[in-house]
Amino acid sequence: MTSSGGSRRRAPLHTMRRIVLTLILSGLAGGLAAQEPWSLDRCIAYGLEHNTGIREQDIAIEIRRAELQQMRGALLPVIRAGIGQDWNWGRSVDMQELLIIKNKLTKATGASLNASAALFEGFSRHHARLAAKEAVSAARHDAAQLREDLCIDITRAYLQLMLAKQILSHALESLSAIEQQRERTAGLVEAGSQPKTALSEMEAQVASEKAAMVEASCRVRSATLALTRLMNLPPGEAFATGEAFSEMQADMPVPPVSEAQVEAYLLTAPELQRAQADLAQMRHRHAHAKAAFLPRLLLSGSYGTYYSSTAGESFRTQLDENRNPSLSLQLEIPVFQALQASTQLKKSRLACDQAQLEVEKARIRISDEIRSAVIEADNSYQQYRSAEETLHAMQSLLEVTEAKYNLGAASALDYILARNNHAKAVSDFLQAKWQYLFRHKLLEHYLR
Repeated sequence: MTSSGGSRRRAPLHTMRRIVLTLILSGLAGGLAAQEPWSLDRCIAYGLEHNTGIREQDIAIEIRRAELQQMRGALLPVIRAGIGQDWNWGRSVDMQELLIIKNKLTKATGASLNASAALFEGFSRHHARLAAKEAVSAARHDAAQLREDLCIDITRAYLQLMLAKQILSHALESLSAIEQQRERTAGLVEAGSQPKTALSEMEAQVASEKAAMVEASCRVRSATLALTRLMNLPPGEAFATGEAFSEMQADMPVPPVSEAQVEAYLLTAPELQRAQADLAQMRHRHAHAKAAFLPRLLLSGSYGTYYSSTAGESFRTQLDENRNPSLSLQLEIPVFQALQASTQLKKSRLACDQAQLEVEKARIRISDEIRSAVIEADNSYQQYRSAEETLHAMQSLLEVTEAKYNLGAASALDYILARNNHAKAVSDFLQAKWQYLFRHKLLEHYLR
């Protein structure tokens, strides 16, 4: 009677614990529920807008554009104008009279205008400009690749958070059910339908369920932190997600993928376009290296005049009489450059070969990723359907075992074993559903 009386006294305490735990969790969830739930699309949009890596890549694009503008400016002629004023207290020369002037202040004023342009440089500047243009294109493709990777990472993290919340929800339901069963067991022990050891086994199972609940709660917090970090969400800001995981259906078989769909994605794949831009850039650099073996034709002209205080003529007259226009046409023919040009040409040719291989490798890698995604999505779908059937079987077995246990026809160990098998089936089912949903989202990304 003492043990049965102790069981009666413990039951209200367990109920009080459950009520306190429920109030705490409800208070935490209530604070988050007051916020508008973040959908997957909203998380992706926020992450794309605030991710520091993408913003840094946007700056890199602007730097490449500035370099391209600089290359375009290099094709224009260079014009310089200058004016100078000299004072001399020492010895100077009168250029008109060819006399040496000592210890007398002399003043001189000069003005000049110079212009130069490269008429032909083997198209070196032209190819340098085209290489800079391809560098801008490559930076844009890098930014597009970063955006795609971020979308995939946020999708994975979001579904991982949904999975963690589902596991926590099941852990709370399981804890509540086992605590109720513990109270029934106390009554069965008091009635003599179950041995006293059954209550001890139930107590141990309650402790195990509480540990599972705490672990699931920690998993939710970790998954939330991982998602908010990807989004670059400020710390401390309230964050709640919708119940999208439970609403998403995983009963859609994997659609077949044709080679035409694979080729269509390859046309817009940022990784492949980046490799192609690198190849075009290397080819222009190779053409730029070839220009070192071609002659250069340079045109330059100047116009200047000057005034000297040692001359007896007026300022206006001297400026008019001392005009000095000139025009120069220069042809430079490379003869020997210490093998530097030939070495640079060889290196640029090898860089082109390497870039061509990178294009082929990117094409093969992306094609394999798509085909692997199809196979993995189909495998995850089959595993999901199998896990669903197993869950239904374990659910039925648990219901039968629980009924038999309440009637005294089954032991506590039989009931606990059935409950643990059911918990494992639920975990396997949720994991399989998460895996399939993520693989399906990834396949939609490739075949959009």
